[in-house]
Amino acid sequence: MKRNDKTWNGRSDGRRSRIALALSGGSAVGIAHIGAVRAIREADMDIVAVSGTSAGSVVAACVAFGVPEERMIEVSRRLSWSNISDFGYSKLGFNSNRPVGALVEELIGDVRIEDARIPLSVVATDIDTGEKIVFRKGSLAEAIRASTCIPGFFVPVEIGGRRLVDGGIVENLPIPSLPRSKADLRVGIDLGYWRTIHPAKNVLDVVTNSYAILVRGQADPTRAGSDRSLVIRPHLEGFTISDFKRMDELIDAGYRATRDRIPSMRRRAEAARLNPMRIIRSAISFLRKRTGL
Repeated sequence: MKRNDKTWNGRSDGRRSRIALALSGGSAVGIAHIGAVRAIREADMDIVAVSGTSAGSVVAACVAFGVPEERMIEVSRRLSWSNISDFGYSKLGFNSNRPVGALVEELIGDVRIEDARIPLSVVATDIDTGEKIVFRKGSLAEAIRASTCIPGFFVPVEIGGRRLVDGGIVENLPIPSLPRSKADLRVGIDLGYWRTIHPAKNVLDVVTNSYAILVRGQADPTRAGSDRSLVIRPHLEGFTISDFKRMDELIDAGYRATRDRIPSMRRRAEAARLNPMRIIRSAISFLRKRTGL
């Protein structure tokens, strides 16, 4: 098949490119991830592993469990701060994010992370130690509640004796936390890079502006193994973390940014597959399995 054919899958050997996809946090702008996933699927690439932080964990879970794009869009149209939080003031937060767990169960069901169709990881933060917590098994709804728990605004989620909050504090773009896989390329969708900090009007704005500043100061997650990692940064300057009603625009922004990087993704994925050292390592691994050494 020729490379200028629109259906060419980007592989000189005719095989589909395999992508490990990491989705960042972003509250309402996390809806842009739906567009990014659409662009990757239209490019005929296989997503073979996925990780998510905060809002990204919801879309990552939908990808891992095979939720159709139409269903994600349908549920997203109903989203607002009022229907993903319950008032439940305590000394640790103003609200509870229990409705987020209910939303996950509506979208996907009462399932466990390890039962996903492809490997999935969800990132949260232990608020008492500052430790990054990566969920690869256990209740999906509870893990996502922890990952999306904005500190101060939401009461921490208790799991396994730990009090957990939003994973964006420690790792907003969870490329390092991607599950191990046979992906050719790791792709991160970073929704925070171009975000504009708007004047704070309420406590939620104060918290989310603090997040935006914090995320910008995080180390580049692609520095280790950068030859097999690519970061896509949709331009979201005109959006706020409360722009749930601008869903179609957000999906389009994520789609266009990802679509524009598809040629680069194809080149990088193919180059990784044809890397001599990778071929040698694969051959050694195959021989060890066959010989029992």
